Amino acid sequence: MTYKWFLNIKTLDELRTTYRKLAILHHPDIGGDTIDMQEINHEYELLSKILINSNTEFTHGRKWYENKVSEEIKEKINEIITLPGVMIEIIGSWLWISGNTKAVREELKAAGFRFSPDKFTWYWQCGNYRKHNGILYTMDEIREIWGVEKVDSKPSNQFINMQN
Repeated sequence: MTYKWFLNIKTLDELRTTYRKLAILHHPDIGGDTIDMQEINHEYELLSKILINSNTEFTHGRKWYENKVSEEIKEKINEIITLPGVMIEIIGSWLWISGNTKAVREELKAAGFRFSPDKFTWYWQCGNYRKHNGILYTMDEIREIWGVEKVDSKPSNQFINMQN
């Protein structure tokens, strides 16, 4: 299949990062086109399944989990994409939200995000993650370990500024 929106994507991280960037540019709630966003969503779902199911290093359980993460990341980004003044970061399979979050804290709570007082940042992750090693990482350390893509969200009908 030839993809219109996701060219030369080789990994799940690349796919998820590209999806976030495309959603910020093309989501109908921020001035994008509904048909374009439907195409983006369709391609994302297809390519996500292909990348997950063809990965020979993933166990059956890991494939199930990655499919769930891919779907839920898409849903969560669409829930918060129009919140003004926030920075959305995908780090691994987690979403981290920073910026002017006090003004939108109720919306973040309603979308299933939790506040980390140690990091002074909101986060969402798929499933019931439990930390076992007791090490507390700073946000900068987490970004360095996992890599990060950052984007400022913008309210409807405003220019979208992307940054890495």
